[in-house]
Amino acid sequence: MSSELFENYEFDFNNVVSKIRKIVSQLGNYSGEQRKANVRAAQKEVEEAEDLLQEMDMESRDAPPAYRTKLQNKMARYKADLDKLKREMGTANDRSQLLGGGGDMQSYEDNQRGRILDTTDRLHQTSDRLANTQRIAAESEAIGHNIMTDLGQQRETIERTRYKVRDVDQNLSRSRKILKSMTRRIMTNKMIMISIIFILMGILGLTVYLKLRK
Repeated sequence: MSSELFENYEFDFNNVVSKIRKIVSQLGNYSGEQRKANVRAAQKEVEEAEDLLQEMDMESRDAPPAYRTKLQNKMARYKADLDKLKREMGTANDRSQLLGGGGDMQSYEDNQRGRILDTTDRLHQTSDRLANTQRIAAESEAIGHNIMTDLGQQRETIERTRYKVRDVDQNLSRSRKILKSMTRRIMTNKMIMISIIFILMGILGLTVYLKLRK
């Protein structure tokens, strides 16, 4: 999961960096308000790139050890690229200001206004992310509660089954005792009957013998 999210952030980061490079390369072609608008646009893209780097850094920390080093090396390279790009943007902006003769109070106010708007946009983005995180946390909590409920029901079912098995075992034990008792009685009755038969045969034999002697 971490590797997949990292790749998504990486794709977005590369797109943002490409936009910044394009703006910086064309910055010298503009002047006045148009140049200021492009500078603000570039600064906004830089802030977006920094946010993506933070997300990538968190994902790289959560990645499996086998991939963590590779992802962290990418992170170091991307940070270096972004720092270099910010320096190039600053140099191009300074050069544009020297050639355009800017730097008055109106320019400062416009720059501050642009920063405030950018900060407001970032706050809105952060609020949206927090709301999304809270929603995911609530869904996870609901899923966890349902799982715990299911586990409780399954435990009760297992307990009832165990009691039933114990009752069946007790009934089987009683049945075995009854069968053993019946078997003993049958054997005793057989022995009695055999004894009676032998006695009768003895009496009969004795009677015949006595009659023959007379």
